[in-house]
Amino acid sequence: MESEIQELLWGAGILALPLLLALPMRLAWQFWVGVGHEVSEYRTVVRQILDSGHQVASFSQTLDDIARNLRIPPAKQRLIEAEMLHPLTLSHFLLLPALLILPLSAIMALPLVLIGFPFMLFMEYLLIRRRLLIWSLKTIERLMHWQVIHIPKPHRGSREQRKSLTEFSQHIEHFNYVPQAAFLGLFAWLIVHWVLNLDSLVVELIVSSFLYMVLLSVLSVLNTAFEADLVFVDPAKGRLVPVNQWLEGVLNPIVGIGLLFLLGRNLLEESRDIGGNPVLFATVVLTLLYGAAIVGISYRWGYASWRGERVRHDFEEQVIEYLEPLSYDLTRSKGRIDFNVRMAMDERLSAFDSVSRQQLTFEELQSLPTVPKDTKAPKNPLKK
Repeated sequence: MESEIQELLWGAGILALPLLLALPMRLAWQFWVGVGHEVSEYRTVVRQILDSGHQVASFSQTLDDIARNLRIPPAKQRLIEAEMLHPLTLSHFLLLPALLILPLSAIMALPLVLIGFPFMLFMEYLLIRRRLLIWSLKTIERLMHWQVIHIPKPHRGSREQRKSLTEFSQHIEHFNYVPQAAFLGLFAWLIVHWVLNLDSLVVELIVSSFLYMVLLSVLSVLNTAFEADLVFVDPAKGRLVPVNQWLEGVLNPIVGIGLLFLLGRNLLEESRDIGGNPVLFATVVLTLLYGAAIVGISYRWGYASWRGERVRHDFEEQVIEYLEPLSYDLTRSKGRIDFNVRMAMDERLSAFDSVSRQQLTFEELQSLPTVPKDTKAPKNPLKK
């Protein structure tokens, strides 16, 4: 009995290692992005723009001038902006060690990635080409008595096209989706491990990899399509819910609760069985978690680079054709919230694609709401 408890504690301790590493990883990340006075000052300026609800591209020239005055290199400037536009959470730092061995491990995971790409193309055919996704979106809008509108995110516009593929700032946006993919892969293996209870670990990995490829293909196509900045409006409850966050709100509780239940159950089962080994089980779990993270970011990066722009553009055209949403601005100025319709969504997208965009001046930048130090951005007052 004592040995069983000891093995159980060792297994739980191994599973807790990513949590223990997350804090130093977060500190190392902050130091790498920048913590000096110049970086802090530039962050304050960018934070003013984000808190106001405007697009960063509207202040492109002003931000470039401020960065030059602060002697911040363009690559560092883009990294700071990317980190603020796509902030990393605790779940990202749990998986950040996987990036340290990404070049080597990505080559090892290449066969699995190549096998999975046909699944992704098939799901793209069903959801986008056969218009299953837009039909589902229209059905949700009708059944829930919601309305789909367009509110562009702060990083939309010409500034997002100035990134280089060799810069890490390019990959922060893709890394934001990695926790979903990693935990989904672990969830697929735990389901197969629990339901089928196969004797061969190799067969178990093959079956769970097949299930993971299918789930990851669907999730990748949905995430890419929902980059169209669509928002569900619930007038009855006064809520604005971005479509991508609505999808996360549906998936995260299922996968999260399922992971906790299956991990606890299997760990206890390994400690009680005569031939069980909780330490080995915990080691396999961490290996699969980081392996799924590597496969997920490889999938995301490859699919976004190869098909991402095309899929998003096709889905935006379907949204415009079937839903005809209007494009709104949700801005804040000196404590006042303005929620105004600007134009049709197709006109807004055409304005973003135009080379010459209206630039706001330094005086207009200074008139944006200031944020005291050590305070967080205010929550959306229209979101419940």
